[in-house]
Amino acid sequence: MQIAISQRLATIAVTLATFLFFVILLWRTFGFAPSMLPGYPGDAFFPRLIIGFGLTWCGVLLFRLSRGSDIVVIDEHSEVSVPLRSFSLICCYVLGYVLLLDSIGFEITTFLFVSALFATRLRGNRSQRFFRTLLISFITTIFCWAIFAIVLNVNFPVKLLPNYIDL
Repeated sequence: MQIAISQRLATIAVTLATFLFFVILLWRTFGFAPSMLPGYPGDAFFPRLIIGFGLTWCGVLLFRLSRGSDIVVIDEHSEVSVPLRSFSLICCYVLGYVLLLDSIGFEITTFLFVSALFATRLRGNRSQRFFRTLLISFITTIFCWAIFAIVLNVNFPVKLLPNYIDL
């Protein structure tokens, strides 16, 4: 089952949703810690800078779309097809990832998330698809963990790796 939406309406809807998301993020930055030293920006400076950039470009896009000078397509009758089943599955996967991250940890949640994404999209016979899904999910999980934990030094809930490190 697919939903067909005009490309102009889809662009306006996605831009408004993104604009609203940036407004919510901006509102959340007012709860950040103030500057420790007088004259220096606080913790919210760089997030507000990035959010301001995003709000500016969403505003520019909305302004251009409201003026009638459509920057997306020339044809007013262009449509975008949204496969409802795939869209719903991905929304469920993301929601499950967010809800499970704290309880079962980054490694297991990321592995399950990537496995679910690839299991529904890879082609081939069942055994090949299963092996490729496991291999790609494992490599992606280790790569993401290495980038976030080692390179970027991001703290996130881990459940599996600390048990191996303690041995």
